[in-house]
Amino acid sequence: MRYGELIGLLMVALQGLLKKNLKINEASFQQIIAIFIIPDNGIEMTALSRTLGVDNSTATRLIAGLEKKNWVKKSISYEDKRVVLVHITKRGHHVQKQIEFQLDAIGESVEKIICPKE
Repeated sequence: MRYGELIGLLMVALQGLLKKNLKINEASFQQIIAIFIIPDNGIEMTALSRTLGVDNSTATRLIAGLEKKNWVKKSISYEDKRVVLVHITKRGHHVQKQIEFQLDAIGESVEKIICPKE
């Protein structure tokens, strides 16, 4: 089997596993991924969109939805007024902890059915 084919199969299986088992009330899968990857010290909007693999406009709409939930807040960089920073709120940090807990549970269930040597 070629690595590209293997990576494709792994991607589909992992995405299905996560979408089925990773649940945060009133959050889309993309919002869950976005909130999870925002570090405690914040991230530039451009870096966030690059990490998510989406356009800046898509990331902006995504972050607007997270702001409505009070999970993140945006600010302007002091060094460069053109740069928008995204910071996690206390509520957003709580959501990150929920995601980590759920990912640990998913990992434990996968570990039970897959031999570590595989």
